Amino acid sequence: MTSILHKIEIERSPEEVFKALSDPASLTCWWTQAQADNPDQKIAFRFGPEGDHIVRMQVDEQLPDKKVVWQCIEGPWAETGNFVFDLEPIDCGTALRFAHHGWPAADDFFMHCNSKWGFFLVVSLKSYLETGTGQPHPADPAI
Repeated sequence: MTSILHKIEIERSPEEVFKALSDPASLTCWWTQAQADNPDQKIAFRFGPEGDHIVRMQVDEQLPDKKVVWQCIEGPWAETGNFVFDLEPIDCGTALRFAHHGWPAADDFFMHCNSKWGFFLVVSLKSYLETGTGQPHPADPAI
C-alpha cells in the first residue's frame, strides 16, 4: 500500500482553512463543483467537461479548526482509504497536512491523482484562501 501525502502552509487561520475544506460552497471555489446531500453527511463532487463524472464522499469526521476526514463511497477512490486533512496553527497561519492512504500501487492513476492533489492544495486552495481566487475544476491544468 502507498499514500498520497502533502503539507502546505497557508497564511490564514485554522478556522478559515477548516471552512474551505468542509463547506460545500467553499469547496467549489478551489476544488470542483460540490453539492451537499445532507443530512447524511455526503457530498457529491462533479468532474469532467460537463460535470457528468460524479464522486460521492461521506464526511466521516469533522473536528472544527483541526481535522476533516472524507471516505469515498462512490467513484474511482472507493477502494482506497480515507482523505484526511489535518490542520495545525503556526505563526503565519495554518499548516495543512493531507493524506490519502490505501493505494494498492503507485501506478499511473496514483501518480495522476498525486499531481492533481498537489495542484489543488498548493496552488488552488492556498490562492483561494490568501487572495480570494482559486482554480477549481474545470479551470485546473490538464496533467
